[in-house]
Amino acid sequence: MITITREYKPLSIKRNSDRFEEEYNHSIECLPIKRDNLVSLLSNAIKICQWWSFDLTEENKQKSITALKLAAKAGEAIFRLGREPEKEQRVVIDDILDATYNGEGWLWDGRLDAISWQEAFFCAAIVRDIDAMDSLAKFPVSVMRQCSTTNSEAEYVLVELIQGIHRRVSNDEGLALLGKALEEVKLDTTDPWVNYCTSGKTNFVLAFMMDGEVTPSTALANALTDSWEYCERFRDLEGYEQPNHYMPIQLLGLACMAKDYGNELNVQSDFIPQFYIDGDYL
Repeated sequence: MITITREYKPLSIKRNSDRFEEEYNHSIECLPIKRDNLVSLLSNAIKICQWWSFDLTEENKQKSITALKLAAKAGEAIFRLGREPEKEQRVVIDDILDATYNGEGWLWDGRLDAISWQEAFFCAAIVRDIDAMDSLAKFPVSVMRQCSTTNSEAEYVLVELIQGIHRRVSNDEGLALLGKALEEVKLDTTDPWVNYCTSGKTNFVLAFMMDGEVTPSTALANALTDSWEYCERFRDLEGYEQPNHYMPIQLLGLACMAKDYGNELNVQSDFIPQFYIDGDYL
């Protein structure tokens, strides 16, 4: 068993958790008011789950599961609307939203980039929302590249790889996508996000999709360590804490995918609570 601990706790966990839970609840209440509140719900649901990861009482576990299920539905709706932006489509999320929206303007507003897609897809992967994953896997990467929010080429290629894995592409196509993703990571030597985070995600995919010297557990542990090192080096550059690394949603989603593909993951970490990976609550 590989054990990784967070030797860090943010200031005022209780106060911030309460504040971000209020924002999350407010985004649910406001969801029927306007279309763009789908974006707020996705973001706020992820954020409160990251803060709850420091205090995983049984109540907070259950609330986290609910939050990520809502995030997956909101993310699916965002990118489904974005696929055909001029088409009016019905969006239903449990008993909190039943409305008809289109996706006009989201591409130019920066809502449909590769990182946002990964957040949506991996929320769905964590809660095993196959319908949402199927829908998200249809979103064209060529459209993402037109988004006003730009990401590194390595992230776009990683999206292509994740979509291919989910669609169960042939071995030859899968290997080509994997090789392309690995090459893009190597080519970009100047972006610290690529060096620390994109590379960790890509190497983890390599480990759980291919037999090699590095086990999936080791690759996941390395990716978690690199993610936190990025956080330690760059977290406070903008003058505030960045909770995205308290529980990296993309690595957690990849870990759930790896588990569902039959891989054994012997990593114990408060970065990625085990109950999500096991999926016993589903």
